[in-house]
Amino acid sequence: MKGASDSVANRRGGAGKRSGTTSISMPCVLKFLAPEALAAAIIGKGGAAIAAMRQSCQVKITLTEYGEVYPQTDGRVVTVQANTEDALNDLSKQIVAKVVEAAGAEDELKLRVLVPRSAVGGFIGKGGANIKQLRDATGAKISTGDPTGSGPGSEQLVSMQGTAEGLESVVAEVNKQVQSLNGEPWFAAWASTTIGVPQSGLAGALAAGSTGGADRKSTRLNSSH
Repeated sequence: MKGASDSVANRRGGAGKRSGTTSISMPCVLKFLAPEALAAAIIGKGGAAIAAMRQSCQVKITLTEYGEVYPQTDGRVVTVQANTEDALNDLSKQIVAKVVEAAGAEDELKLRVLVPRSAVGGFIGKGGANIKQLRDATGAKISTGDPTGSGPGSEQLVSMQGTAEGLESVVAEVNKQVQSLNGEPWFAAWASTTIGVPQSGLAGALAAGSTGGADRKSTRLNSSH
């Protein structure tokens, strides 16, 4: 099995921001952010959970390495790809189930998704009509962050909080908007690019080779396809 360094290649920047490339071979792509508790639930003991999700949904799932998170967050980037939008919806439901598992509760659940700027416009809708309808229908709290740039593939963070059913509905709408653009010329670059920085408080421990290194190595080996 390939390690995460095989799937998220071309690292740059040393201890600072790193830009990597995830190999994309399927047309439909979504990106989630997973704090370590959620990442551990997704991977499972010995990689059992992630293997089961890959098999049942016929998807590819790749995580950035342990301790490498999206800038200004505590979340590792989880890139999922499939041949159909429906397969990603099925996988998203399993991700939400892992959110429940990691949180130990079924209410006020939190999930974050990285979305290309062009898809956020459709997600919000004219005058905010679509996002308002989603909030009303699901009871979820939904917010969008500022884009990382001005291009159509610049990333924006969509954050949601609510019940498991509410999160599933919001992610399904995000997925619909993202996949409606997967034929655009910029989409492949957005899908394959991951940006990460060392998580605060972990960089020094990782550099020093602190205890638990073997466990982290095992996690990395099980986190990529």
